[in-house]
Amino acid sequence: MSFREKHLWISIVASVAVWGWYFWFLIQHVAAEKLVSDQFTGDVSLAFMGSLVVVVLVEVALTLIATATTPKSERDARDEREMLASLKASHVALMALIGLIFCVSAGAWFAGLLDDNLVGGAAVFSITGEMMVLLANVLLACLVLAEMVRAGVTLMLLRALR
Repeated sequence: MSFREKHLWISIVASVAVWGWYFWFLIQHVAAEKLVSDQFTGDVSLAFMGSLVVVVLVEVALTLIATATTPKSERDARDEREMLASLKASHVALMALIGLIFCVSAGAWFAGLLDDNLVGGAAVFSITGEMMVLLANVLLACLVLAEMVRAGVTLMLLRALR
């Protein structure tokens, strides 16, 4: 397995583990109706900052291990096949991100339409600080998914182009 493939697997494993826990934590808080709690924003912010630190530490540690177990000549060499796979995967990930952001935007628009017109302005989906935190986390999930698409498609293309 090449160094690039090892690094992509590190990224996928770290993302699934850390961000998976983070979004599970967030969903548990929302399901327990803690969205209206005074501590919701603080709890989620601490979990986010902790997850960010952990994912960086895990990726750095595992990348150092991968670097130590890979010959220097293989680490430095980046051939045309790897660049092509990376470019194609980045394009696919960008299209996925655009699609996800469009869906989030459409959902927010429909929520506003329902709130203002169909419910009679009863503020069913009123915008609060907690709702903005929730929306920011939905956008974060879009970014995490797009990055996982990029890493996964790059791995798939590297194996297919061998």
